[in-house]
Amino acid sequence: MEKLMPLLVVGAMLLIVGSLIYRGGKGIAGLFSGSASKGKPQPRRERTSSPLADMTEPSNDARDSSALPVGKARQRTLASSQAAHAASPRSNSAAEKLIAEIQQQAKDSDDQRKAKFKAHVERKIPPISEDGRQAIEHGQAARIAIKHVFPPRLPQRSMSYFGGLPIVPDEFDWPTVHNRKGLLERLNFMAQIDCSDLPPGPGRDLLPEKGYLYFFAPMSDTFGADAMHFVTRYEPRQVTQKWGPLDMPFTAKILGSDPMDEILRGKRTHYDRVEVEFAWIEEPTDAEVAARADEGHAFEVADKIRTERVEAFYGPQIAPDPLLSAHHAPKDMLWTPYPGFPANWHSARIVRKLVEAYHREETADVAAQLKALGDVAEDDPEAKRLRVAQRELSAFGSKMFNAFFPTVHAGLKEYDAPPAELKQQILAFLEDLRVNGMPSSSARRPHRRQLPLVMNDWLSIAAIQGAEGGLTDPDGAALIGPDVVAALSPRHLSRSHQMLGKGEVVQVAADEMKDRYLLLLQLGPDMALNWTVGEMGPLQYWITPEDLEAKRFQNAILTIEAY
Repeated sequence: MEKLMPLLVVGAMLLIVGSLIYRGGKGIAGLFSGSASKGKPQPRRERTSSPLADMTEPSNDARDSSALPVGKARQRTLASSQAAHAASPRSNSAAEKLIAEIQQQAKDSDDQRKAKFKAHVERKIPPISEDGRQAIEHGQAARIAIKHVFPPRLPQRSMSYFGGLPIVPDEFDWPTVHNRKGLLERLNFMAQIDCSDLPPGPGRDLLPEKGYLYFFAPMSDTFGADAMHFVTRYEPRQVTQKWGPLDMPFTAKILGSDPMDEILRGKRTHYDRVEVEFAWIEEPTDAEVAARADEGHAFEVADKIRTERVEAFYGPQIAPDPLLSAHHAPKDMLWTPYPGFPANWHSARIVRKLVEAYHREETADVAAQLKALGDVAEDDPEAKRLRVAQRELSAFGSKMFNAFFPTVHAGLKEYDAPPAELKQQILAFLEDLRVNGMPSSSARRPHRRQLPLVMNDWLSIAAIQGAEGGLTDPDGAALIGPDVVAALSPRHLSRSHQMLGKGEVVQVAADEMKDRYLLLLQLGPDMALNWTVGEMGPLQYWITPEDLEAKRFQNAILTIEAY
């Protein structure tokens, strides 16, 4: 019913508008007036003194009033208007009834949703059965490790991925929750798992053979505790050509960890899309540990076996590559992250947006300082200095626009290469900016990095995001060199994503849940996806063995803790 509410409201509005048109275009008065013409031309009537005649033929008032003194004309028109208002019916009862019904239906739907959440929050989970205990032990004996597919496989066609938008049928039920203000808001989409992609392994029988699991989370700061319930969906049907990526209105804005990302993309509702793959990592058995007793204590051998199995799937740990790092960039010259930078239009546009944002801040600072001076003499030294800064900033804005002008064309393919002469033009502008700076208000804000050092941050972001985006494009991938791909690899090596197994213990949730729930999915901090907000720990989705067996995935519960 909730999905029908917007359609019903729109339908009611269309009925009202249609009624307006049908009743002869008399506007709202025509809708609620008892003298509507119903679309038929009325014969001209002689003027009478009745209020109804005054209302239906205002043109006679206008015609007669032209022959009266101004005072009398005004009095007569006012009297006619008052009489018409008194005689007019107050409302169209059918329209009012329809609107009242829609409002009541919306309230009933809202109340039902609140009651459903309350019941789920307060439900009593019965004691674990022996079958349930065995299922939990079975599920904790091994985990399905999850890692990014990097570099991306092209074309990208997997139905298992993090971020992006869910690929779903039309009638998909997107998790929607009352936020702290009491308004309905949609949760953020986190991951989609194609169950047919899950490999054979020790606990494979616990999970569906086919179908799609969808995971959501409250990644804004607007939700309360209710947002930890009804966060998972399961679609057992096979995907068809009618399914497609779904981007829902009223989805919560993501609480970002990087202010520069907000400059580039605004308040986002979903993350970048990264395809994933799976492998089972089993806990070592006592027999396996005993067979290698000569390698150390039992717990040391067990840890060694775990490490070997993890590295067999993820590969060895890789130290961060300084190639794209602003921290390692030179401070006394213009840094270009790699030869041929910017490789694509996307990188060039990122640099432009960051320079523009810095310029906007300087311009706003000057305007704010001028305003704070108030009314001062024309020759006031500070006012004169700020006006000069305003003119210089305006001139700089024109120079900046000219340097980046080709990047504003919307028709350019994001991951194609700009012409070599434009690259040189952009780099020459940046070198001039590094040497000569930007006109400034001279107000140094302690929270903000200043030129020229901040330029290295800009160039690092542009290089990373441009390259990662280019690798997802069949044509753009050819422009990204192997050294850049190698430098990006450590960003895609998060080892804390898993299904089943034992959840990471952060505070108390994993310990409290492990005896009654199975870990359906754990999503850990992820640099490439920007899942690194503050000290946020992993997102852990828990489900009882009974709900898992019955495929009642909507009953899964989410826990989030801070490190």
